Amino acid sequence: MKKLIYISCSILWIFACGCNDLLEEDNKGGITNEEFYSTAVGFNTLVTASYSSLRTLYENEPIWDLGGTDIYQEGKNPGGPFYRYESLNAGNEEIKEFYQNTYKAIQNTNAALFYLDLPNLSIAEKQQIEAEMRFLRAFYHFILMEQFGGIVINEEYTNSPRVEIPRSDLSASYAFVISEMEAALPGVPASSNPGRVDKDVVNHYLAKVYLTRAWDTSSDSDFNTAIAYADAVIASKGPIELTYAEVWNPYNPNNEEMIFTVQYSPEGVANLQEGGNNQQTLFSVYSGSGSGNMKLSVDAFLPSHFVISGFQENDSRFWFDYMLTTYNNYFNFYPDGPGADNGQVLNYYPVIKDPNKTTLTAADTAAWDAYVNSVGGKAEGFIYFPIWAGDSEFHRNQYLQSAYANLDRRLPAFKKFDSPENAINSNNANASTRNIVLARLAETYFLKAEALIGLNQFTQASDVVQVIVDRPGNQVDPDGEAITNALEGVSNQTEALEAYFLETGKEMLGEYNGRWPMLRRTNMLGYMLVKYNPDFDRNGITWQEHWDLRPIPQDAIQLNEALTFENDQNPGY
Repeated sequence: MKKLIYISCSILWIFACGCNDLLEEDNKGGITNEEFYSTAVGFNTLVTASYSSLRTLYENEPIWDLGGTDIYQEGKNPGGPFYRYESLNAGNEEIKEFYQNTYKAIQNTNAALFYLDLPNLSIAEKQQIEAEMRFLRAFYHFILMEQFGGIVINEEYTNSPRVEIPRSDLSASYAFVISEMEAALPGVPASSNPGRVDKDVVNHYLAKVYLTRAWDTSSDSDFNTAIAYADAVIASKGPIELTYAEVWNPYNPNNEEMIFTVQYSPEGVANLQEGGNNQQTLFSVYSGSGSGNMKLSVDAFLPSHFVISGFQENDSRFWFDYMLTTYNNYFNFYPDGPGADNGQVLNYYPVIKDPNKTTLTAADTAAWDAYVNSVGGKAEGFIYFPIWAGDSEFHRNQYLQSAYANLDRRLPAFKKFDSPENAINSNNANASTRNIVLARLAETYFLKAEALIGLNQFTQASDVVQVIVDRPGNQVDPDGEAITNALEGVSNQTEALEAYFLETGKEMLGEYNGRWPMLRRTNMLGYMLVKYNPDFDRNGITWQEHWDLRPIPQDAIQLNEALTFENDQNPGY
């Protein structure tokens, strides 16, 4: 008899999540589940577990979401099979961990639904919790579908092991997720803190699920339904009114553009050194020891030249995302940084957008010296690293393969996710107490634009994307050249999607909203990797069609008696 470890059968205890708004379980009396979950405190641990599973899945970089895409490349910290694909197989530990943790999350929601009638809750409270749990259960099933296709659907909580759960086909998997999300929609509140499920959250993900099914099944009807759900979010949230800097202001995490986030705060994290997440450490090269006053960066998921060269010079998003002047105490950049003044400038990153410029001059050096001296503080001994950001083969090669391609500090810090409120612990990988954003209003607009591309309505899609580009304050110089978007003038679906990927890359660089699934669902993964992924180019990798799905973990098939390697493993693995 096989033992079931990937689809757990019961909840004995729930790890504490540290969230301010939810309670933690403290079941020390040896009482039964029925007795414990009949209390408000006990039952709330199940709700807590269902939400805190988001932390488990996203607190360390979701390599299954980021690795092996068009906009990130390997740094000095090698990414292995997720970047290069050739050695990706059913025994991969990261895939196994993702699969296991997601089914644990599903079973947390099943437990909450199973015990829902025990506590003394009002009818309205029960309806809301049931709706939240059904949405989360569907969400967890959906992110599995994005990676594996048809999935094992688990909607039953039991007190005995279940070792024979068959894998559903893609059609049945979509039907389950959609029915659960649509059933949840009436029961969730119209609005809430973005850390809890509300109508905007459900509508946003219904748009994404219908959009994904539309591509998988070539359904114009599903494209139109995706647009309708996206429009519901846009009507509820209102127009895009915040500047990009306001959206990512580290001191205003729950602003009006946020839809669904994994919540953190210094007050809600028990261990400020390692109880947060590691998002701020990614997307930057190693720039010095955290104990030496620099933010820890792991030199992984480096933004590719495809995105860097795609920013127009007047685009404020580029200037916000990157810290082009670095001080000897990294967080001195921020108004409430730990130092009394800016201190010593360590690095400066002048941006060279002119695609025809291929050499540096003495005048360039003098200009950079003058700039660094103008920012205040000390400038002796700083190092400048030019950012070759123009759209040319020379610039691309400088960015990827220059003489300092493996040097520390060679690229500017990516500061979009900085957590200055916990700067004192920034030498620890999981010290960020910033929320992890899973969905926001700009992405809803992109989902609508993508559905329009699916309907071959390219002009309308470009108009929707332009709304994002035209957000307040996006032009550094309002009198300068207007910022356009890459979809203007495209003539076919491949061109439109390629342009769309550039625009989503610039706006949502580093966000955990499904870059790999986006490329997969549009059947553009291989196209974009071959054309833009620097690791494919550098390592001479030849695209193979079966890589557009991940392998089902070997142990998951072996331990589930309803699955076989012959019938249930994805082709090619």
